[in-house]
Amino acid sequence: MSPIDDSHHPANVFDSARRTAQQHANGRTCFNCTDSKTCTQYSWALGELRRHPGGRDVLKQLKIPVPVEAPTEEGQQR
Repeated sequence: MSPIDDSHHPANVFDSARRTAQQHANGRTCFNCTDSKTCTQYSWALGELRRHPGGRDVLKQLKIPVPVEAPTEEGQQR
């Protein structure tokens, strides 16, 4: 699956992103690329997984760095 495929069901999108990240773990590549640093499928998958707590857990399990989110001002006391 890719970002332009027909199935947009959230579970299918998450599963596709998870499988792509698994294929790229430890420097490997997927069927869609030759270089894990420039693979558009991998970039899409990382973006999808980073948006969700469960996806961030998948990235941690695969030892793929998860960027630290900057704190927002919303909800902070004045």
